[in-house]
Amino acid sequence: MDDESKKRKERLEQLKKRKLESTSNGNKDVSLSFRNYTPLNGELKADDSNITTTADIGDTVEKKMEGVVERVIQEEEEKRAKDVDIFTLAPKKPNWDLKRDVEPKLLKLEKKTRAAIIELIRRERPHDLSMA
Repeated sequence: MDDESKKRKERLEQLKKRKLESTSNGNKDVSLSFRNYTPLNGELKADDSNITTTADIGDTVEKKMEGVVERVIQEEEEKRAKDVDIFTLAPKKPNWDLKRDVEPKLLKLEKKTRAAIIELIRRERPHDLSMA
């Protein structure tokens, strides 16, 4: 642990030295860029400043989106014209949903019916079933 803490202290000291050196030498090399406004101070103004104006801006979002609404409306009208006939979408048998809902109940009922028929047959012919 002691070795790690010593190494860390050394690194922190080196960082402090770098910061001090950069602040003393770095103030002369700093360049400001004014993108959003023109400075009022004459010293900060530069003749070669590249400040963009509305004339410099090419296509805006409004210009790009100008004809989109009309195109979307036209595409929707074309889709409606090609719309599928309602009769082709309808099921062939109008009671398909009823059959789907009733089918599990009918299976249970069919099992019970078979069991009842077998029971009736056993009651009528007990001697035929016992021989088999």
